[in-house]
Formats: sequence, structure tokens, C-alpha cells
Amino acid sequence: MVSGKYSALAGAISREQTIANISANLANINTTGYKNSLVSFESVLRGKQQANEAGGINYNRIKNSFSDFSPGAIRQTEDPLDMAINGDGFFKLRGPNGVLYTRRGDFAMNGDGLLTTSNGLPVLDERGAEIFIPDIDGGKIAIGDDGMIYMLDREDNSEEVAKLAIVDIRDKLKLKREQDTTFSLQNGAAETNSENYRVIQGNLELSNVNMSAEMAKLIDSHRIFETYHKVLKSYSAITEQQEELGTVA
Repeated sequence: MVSGKYSALAGAISREQTIANISANLANINTTGYKNSLVSFESVLRGKQQANEAGGINYNRIKNSFSDFSPGAIRQTEDPLDMAINGDGFFKLRGPNGVLYTRRGDFAMNGDGLLTTSNGLPVLDERGAEIFIPDIDGGKIAIGDDGMIYMLDREDNSEEVAKLAIVDIRDKLKLKREQDTTFSLQNGAAETNSENYRVIQGNLELSNVNMSAEMAKLIDSHRIFETYHKVLKSYSAITEQQEELGTVA
């Protein structure tokens, strides 16, 4: 009976973690460049260990948390500093503790002309340097399909400023989720130059969270959690009855 109680408890904890993950996805459904977070489960005991040590009763837990990097819809904004990647790749940023990667392209320019993310992280060029955009009176910023940044003067004469670093990651399972839609590389992962992409100026990639699918998973997880909770209550009731019977004798 104890094994069954712990099995139900393990299931309830796993579902509680799943519900928290789904809630985070739904909370970021309108976050630019957000990538859907997924979880997978595993059995704690396997083979003979399950049969001999737990009497066939198993325990489950969350095995991995990983991200769905399928593209989100692209929305036009007309802001010249908004950029979306159509295809493979990530923008490269300088984070507090090293290089970060993101698909979120709602960039800004600070008072020094430094190109940054919306929360102030510097955007990097293909050489790994920060990008400074010169102040040209009456000029415009233009972004090429390859990520090259140009300044256009009043006569539309162009001057190259820098080329955005658009990189891809061979094994995306080794991307660790950080804050604000950014990712870092885990040990053993490496970046490569992305070839299959196009930078679209004046557009943003939206979250790839499917609200209908997440709501269905949330309802299903709540039902399973409630079932585990009922099982735990039943075990508690049985334990109380056993204790009462023990005192009669």
C-alpha cells in the first residue's frame, strides 16, 4: 500500500509541474519571439527493479524540459528596428554572463547609438562586436535580407554599418532557456552560420504557443492531478481505519 501511495504522490507532483509549465506558456502567448516549453516523462524504476522492489507499481517524474523551435507567425509593425528571421537561426546577444540567443527582434537604440534588445542587452554583429548606429540627420535605417544594416541619407545613398550575427545551433536540445526569450549554450553545443534565412525589417515573429492545444493539455493535466489527489485521500482514509482497528484489539 505504501508503494501505491508514493506512486500516486509522484504522479501528482509531475502533473503539478506540468500545469506550471503550461501556465507559463499561456502567460507568454503574446510575448514576441517566445518559444513553447514542453516536458517529457520517464519511469523512475525499470525492468526487474520495478517488478521486484515495487511489486509492479511504478513512479514517474519529468525527464526533460525542452523548447519547440518551430516558427511563429510574422506580424508587420513598420518599425525600422523591428526584425524577424524567416527561416533558421537566432539573433546573437551579449548577456550578463556570456553570449545569448533569441528569435525576439523588437530592438531599440540607446542614446549612444547602441543597438539593444527591448531590455537593454547589446545585439552582436557577425564578428561578435556590439553594433553602433551613427546618427545621420534625416537618415533612415535599412536592413538587408542577409542582416546587413545600412544607413540611408536624404538622397538614399547607403552606407554599411554592420551585419547582424544570424547563427544556428546544430543540437537545439542543448539550448538552455534563460530569461526574456533568450537561450544559452550548454556544454557540448556549438553554433554555426545560418544559411537558410531571411531578415525581414519592420516585422516581428510572434509566440508559437497554440492556445487551444495548451488549454486542452491544461484541462487534461488538471483532471489527472485531481485523480491522483483522490487516490491519496483514499490511502489516507484507509490508513486511519487501520489505526482504529489496531486500537480495538
